[in-house]
Order: sequence, then C-alpha cells, then structure tokens
Amino acid sequence: MLKLTISLLFLLFIVPTQAQDLDPSWIKANATITDIHKNIGRRGRTHAFADVTFTGKKGDIYSTRVELLAIPIYGAISSIGDEIVIYYNPDTPQIARSKNISFFNTYGMYVLIAIGVLYSGVRLFKLRKKSVA
Repeated sequence: MLKLTISLLFLLFIVPTQAQDLDPSWIKANATITDIHKNIGRRGRTHAFADVTFTGKKGDIYSTRVELLAIPIYGAISSIGDEIVIYYNPDTPQIARSKNISFFNTYGMYVLIAIGVLYSGVRLFKLRKKSVA
C-alpha cells in the first residue's frame, strides 16, 4: 500500500502543474483583495474569485477580478485584505490574471476520489483474501 501511495504522489509531481503560461509582455504587480466570491459547480468543482485593486506602472489605480487558488469544497485560501501577485496586460490593465491555476486546483477532487477508491479497493482485496483462506 505504501508503494502504491508513493507511486501516485510521484505521478502527481510529474504531471505539469502549470495549465497555461502567461504572455511574457504582461506586467507583475501586487494587488490587495477587496472581496472574495466562491462558486461551487455541479460537479463539486470549487472556484474562488477575488476583486482586487492594484497600482499600474503609470501610477493609475485599477480594479479587476482574478481567480484564486481554491481547495475543493472549502474555497479560497486567501482572505480579504491579503496581498497577492497578479499579472496584467499593459495595453488594457483591467485584464489581469493571478498566478497560473495549479493542477491540484483543477483536478484535486478527482485525485482525492481516485486515492480513496484505490485505498478502499486494496483493503477490500486484502479482506477478501483473508476470508477465502
């Protein structure tokens, strides 16, 4: 069982953790979270969005909404008033993104379910083996 768990964790680290790369022309900025919105979809996929304000390169203050890292069912890790790193388009600063959404944020619930099914399957297989013998 330990070998199976280690193998699964190893595979998770091999899978790319970055879904998409940002355009290199986008500018990095620190933004302050002013509000957080949580959305749980039909399939249990949790999305958290934050309204943020940041100062652009020219000194102008902008407000926009970005997606945050969210734990399935629980929601966002960040809270109101936290500073996060965002990347914004220099041509239209209202278009911004937080750091790339991780593999766990996208597929975390499926990974947890798969680990649970494998763990239960191994336990049932061992119990069945004992009862036959």
